[in-house]
Amino acid sequence: MNLRVSSGILRGRYIKVPDTDLRPTEEKVRSAFFNTLFSMIEFENRKFLDIFSGSGIFAFEAISRGFCKSCSIELNQKAASRIRTSAAELGIKDDVSVINADAFSLNFAAISEQFNTIFLDPPYALGDKMPDLLDKITDSGIVGEVCVIVVEGNSETAWQKAGWNSKIKKFGGTYLTIFYNWE
Repeated sequence: MNLRVSSGILRGRYIKVPDTDLRPTEEKVRSAFFNTLFSMIEFENRKFLDIFSGSGIFAFEAISRGFCKSCSIELNQKAASRIRTSAAELGIKDDVSVINADAFSLNFAAISEQFNTIFLDPPYALGDKMPDLLDKITDSGIVGEVCVIVVEGNSETAWQKAGWNSKIKKFGGTYLTIFYNWE
């Protein structure tokens, strides 16, 4: 399977998706996500973190649309390797880093960067574990002063934390729960 970068400097370029049990996000949902995100923050000189990265398409879209750096976290070793290969094929290997690890056991505080957008696309069966993971992420020090955290799922993600607001976007059976740390 191949996925197409939908906009930006890499628009129309394709990446290969490894033969795994990945569930890539539809292009129309990716486009709607970035359009929504663009209405909330500027992309230039911002950093993007893609957790449960799968194919890495969100990290590549982020770079294509103007983010200066993307980091992908993916547990599946074959998928993580393919993300690195795809980044090289797209000519953006210096802009995309890959961490081959389990997001639930990862020490986020060891990541020496802060991110302005954090996207989580877990297997839908793990949706109930997202509030604890969001607490772990926001307590780790990797959240930028201006940050949007988005969880994709088959239902809303219920999470509340002081200083964070939320809104929901629905695309067919896909929900994007959007959390942001400003009024």
